Amino acid sequence: MRVSRYQLRQIIREEKLLQEQAEIPTVEVTDEGGTLVISPDTASEVEAVIAQAFDVLDDLVLAIEEGGYPRSSRQVAIDPRLEQLKEQLEVAVEGLYNAQMQANHIIAGTGG
Repeated sequence: MRVSRYQLRQIIREEKLLQEQAEIPTVEVTDEGGTLVISPDTASEVEAVIAQAFDVLDDLVLAIEEGGYPRSSRQVAIDPRLEQLKEQLEVAVEGLYNAQMQANHIIAGTGG
């Protein structure tokens, strides 16, 4: 069986993901005067996991685009499932970015 360069890169990437799978931290939520909070240390651990997830999903979006989405500027039909997949991945990437920023605010003691 012949493996293309693209397939080889995918195999290597998947192998790295399996080896580097993020360990989900224990998140202890505490009540401080009627407000539920997490510690900056816990937020830092959460932020690290979010960063890994962000990288994976962002790479998926780039892979779809590098794969030729959309293949040309000519009038071509795009499978609506592919279009939805790409759109939802972009929404997820944006959501992870925002979650990462909130974790950074907890770590730094800023924002509100």
